[in-house]
Amino acid sequence: MGNGIKEVREGIHDGFPIFIGYFTTALAFGLLTRTSGFTFVEGVLVSITNFAGSGQFLMMNLYNAGTFLLGIAISVFFINSRYIFMAASLSGKLRNPSSVPGRIMTGFGTTDEVFAVASFKGVKLPYTYMAGLIFTSYAGWVSGTAVGYVAGTFLPDVVQKAAVITVYAMFASLLGGEVRKNVKALLTASVSALINTILILVIGVSTGLSFLISLIAATIFGAVIYTDKEAGIE
Repeated sequence: MGNGIKEVREGIHDGFPIFIGYFTTALAFGLLTRTSGFTFVEGVLVSITNFAGSGQFLMMNLYNAGTFLLGIAISVFFINSRYIFMAASLSGKLRNPSSVPGRIMTGFGTTDEVFAVASFKGVKLPYTYMAGLIFTSYAGWVSGTAVGYVAGTFLPDVVQKAAVITVYAMFASLLGGEVRKNVKALLTASVSALINTILILVIGVSTGLSFLISLIAATIFGAVIYTDKEAGIE
């Protein structure tokens, strides 16, 4: 029992920096749900059930653009599909990979930052450690969403609407990080942007549908030009 508590505390300790980062980012998401017409419960439930920062910002952006629900679901699935491979990779580092509850917890709680922290641990990870790491990070995201929504009750309207820009800043930072590792990321993004521009400005396709088509096309293009090693699957 004592060893388990120690492992949980270690997970909480390692997860606290993630808590801070998630809390501040989720403030903007909470504001965004409010400006999008969600109730407090609806906004917080999005974070409780998803726990996927970039995917949630994308969801709200598509929702505000009037995208049909199936299109939103498919788009969010594509952008969050990387977590499937991250969780599968982490399973090899778990002390008891056959535990179904543990695998469900790890699968749900694996984000970019959780994966990075867990991957750098040079030991077989117990689920008690993963519980501390995941739920500390999760608490930061959910509580940040709630506080951000409440903050919208007294912040000026112009500040609330400015939260919409957060989605562009987030994806720009993600793209910048990928480009530093491989310039092919910029080429893939350019193909997606070009297709999206043509569909909207030339053909007149709706924003949501054009985004979905561009996303799928860029995914296929990236699969063609990336080697297995560059894609991180070797």
